[in-house]
Amino acid sequence: MRVLIIDDSMVIRKVVESVLRQADLGVDEVVLAANGLQGLEILERVSADGLELDLILSDVHMPVMDGLEFLLERKRRGLAVGVPVVMITADGSDPQVMAAVAAGAQGYISKPFTLAQIRECVVSLLPAGAGVGR
Repeated sequence: MRVLIIDDSMVIRKVVESVLRQADLGVDEVVLAANGLQGLEILERVSADGLELDLILSDVHMPVMDGLEFLLERKRRGLAVGVPVVMITADGSDPQVMAAVAAGAQGYISKPFTLAQIRECVVSLLPAGAGVGR
């Protein structure tokens, strides 16, 4: 499974990567971006190289381009169509959740999160048996 993690904090990016690997989800490759704009650039590169992502996890609040802007621009450009996106943020307010879902997010996890929360959310978004326990 190939995963893109977008967060302005290197520490959070590494924690999310570690949690994904510990959750036994069959993560083979993790690509990291510090903001939504870098995330879009990675999606364009991946597409140009004929590769595919299986999952995107993104923070909401970031400089340069936030997670909601990333979702909207990703959709506008037709990048990573069908790839599930999970938003990870400290802001779990209902309007924020609704805005993320309206922009294309399929999952939402509030910080602080646990390994079980990440695993449960990600497994629910993957096709049956995909990646899990590989």
